Amino acid sequence: MFTDIVNSTMQSAAVDCGVRLCDELHGIGIDIRAGVHADPAMWGTRSGRAVGWWATVDGGWPAEMGQTMVDNVEELGKLADANLAGAWANIGGHGGEVGGSPECPFVATGLPAAFFNGVYATGPVDDPDQLIADATIFMAERGVPWLLWVREGVDDALLDAGRRAGLIDAGGPPAMALPAIPENPPLPDGLEITVVRDVAELEVARDLAARGFEMPREFVDVLAAESMLDDPSVVMVTGSVDDVPVSTALVGVTGSTAGVYNVATPPEHRRSGYGEALTWAAVAEGRLLGCDHSILQASPMGAPVYRRMGYVDLGRYVQLAYEPPT
Repeated sequence: MFTDIVNSTMQSAAVDCGVRLCDELHGIGIDIRAGVHADPAMWGTRSGRAVGWWATVDGGWPAEMGQTMVDNVEELGKLADANLAGAWANIGGHGGEVGGSPECPFVATGLPAAFFNGVYATGPVDDPDQLIADATIFMAERGVPWLLWVREGVDDALLDAGRRAGLIDAGGPPAMALPAIPENPPLPDGLEITVVRDVAELEVARDLAARGFEMPREFVDVLAAESMLDDPSVVMVTGSVDDVPVSTALVGVTGSTAGVYNVATPPEHRRSGYGEALTWAAVAEGRLLGCDHSILQASPMGAPVYRRMGYVDLGRYVQLAYEPPT
């Protein structure tokens, strides 16, 4: 999807990268300058389900990616890229629009902020200038700003092509991976975990996400669609203390990769370990779905927490932003 992350457009507001994109969200009424405790690189994933053009073997991302424990950083990086791309393509499958290819999907949610519309490179492309041109047309036809996501070292030529086309550097979060999924540590006192199974529980998760990210509720409804309840490869969890909801997170599965997104804790419930506990809960749901490793995108503020949990650094995602002409 969680993690102290408000990445670039969203997460970098809590740190000092991606200021232009932070201003973009602030300008449409999203105040993300308050140190949001959350971690996803995105909302509402639907990873790995066999839907439409990007489905693969057994409904997952490429079958050769991640069948056993992975301890090679290069391979983990490829798995992280595939999970990020697959998760956002799932968002498109839940009501947005998807173009491009499985190796580099174009996803337009229709929301008026670049962070929620993206182009996700999972490896070098054959014709970087043509891909940028195609992505620009795709997004322009839908009238949305967008981000190009490329992990450092994956495709410098594509980044160069983006800059030539007028895309602007906008920061970007580090990619991190947990090479093996351990047993979960004990929960904070009084915290109870609920796996979201129905509309009423989904409403709780949406409310937590909206308050945790200080995001308009209509955004959350688009990005955490009701149809996700029927997707076996995505699981949302919430945590409550004395029947009061305090935090939420989501796991999206591609192959045997558990991607953690949307870890959100409202301000009044932060600094109690709930976000970390919900991250572990999401990872545990991924393990039940056959995953043996986990990935996420972290802000500088959240990265030390994940390192303590056992996540390792895979390099930074470079984000280039495009604003359609007015």
